[in-house]
Amino acid sequence: MEYRQLASTPVKVSRIGFGCGPASGYDYGKVDEAEWYLAVQAALDNGINFFDVADVYGFGHAEEMLSDALGNRRHEVVVATKCGLAWDEHGHVRRDLSRQHILKSVDASLRRLRLDVIPLYQIHWPDRITPIEETLGILNECQGQGKIRHFGVCNFSSDLLKHAHAIHPFQSEQIGFNLLCREAEKEILPWCSTQGVSVLAHSGLARGFLSGRYIPGDGSTLADTRRASPYFSKEGRIEKQKLLDEIRQIAVQNGKAFSSVAIRWILDHRDISVVLVGIKSRKQLAENLHALDWHLSSAEWKDLDELSSKCPAGQAGEPAHKQ
Repeated sequence: MEYRQLASTPVKVSRIGFGCGPASGYDYGKVDEAEWYLAVQAALDNGINFFDVADVYGFGHAEEMLSDALGNRRHEVVVATKCGLAWDEHGHVRRDLSRQHILKSVDASLRRLRLDVIPLYQIHWPDRITPIEETLGILNECQGQGKIRHFGVCNFSSDLLKHAHAIHPFQSEQIGFNLLCREAEKEILPWCSTQGVSVLAHSGLARGFLSGRYIPGDGSTLADTRRASPYFSKEGRIEKQKLLDEIRQIAVQNGKAFSSVAIRWILDHRDISVVLVGIKSRKQLAENLHALDWHLSSAEWKDLDELSSKCPAGQAGEPAHKQ
């Protein structure tokens, strides 16, 4: 396993992070919970010590699943969860980073995760209604009370990153970054590098599109929320296919799993600390672990870089709760 220090803290995290989004059983389709538990155990056995979840995943259920799957080892790993998305009894989600909501959310996550302190607590999405000063203030209080050890942000623009960090420094920025989503390269990655903020790249496989299991423009066959994702749309279908063909060729030449090539491309990016990939099964885990302990040649990295840059921008799309 490869590890990277989390910002300036003494904490070391595995460069492949176990994304728990699929455990919600919603955004990525149904999940076999028994198989998912085994995948978590296999991840631990292979040195993964960074598990990323959120209170909104499964409306709390994913946090409970992760706690059960980790068992007593939950105290030995870095569990990163998130706050800032509130839901009602009908499953409608809205953004809320108010003091009252965060106080309730921290205690609820601690209870579901069965932890005394959350190693990394993250703002899931910006809230344009609540002043960021209020949000960072309550997170600082929770840190002082020993409820959270470190905190970070997710999906912040470069302007909001700079503004928030000037108010109170944080350890990480979690942002979408993959071969089809590279907007962060322009400002966010360079700024994080200069400030010593660790970058956690979520959607490393573009919600599964870069796993090699899907045909460009064939998203209508999916039975979950990815049906509406630009990753699976017909836009840029030719360019996406050329990228997939190159990934497949590199995978064959190096004797690696298809998905591992896309992950390795991110790992070889100097400004990325961790790649987060959603995992449902031991098979997916094994394929993703192929990304470790090797590097793309300069020619391979350049080829992927060029083909990727020809694909349409904005492929990540917007969440349903965008304000």
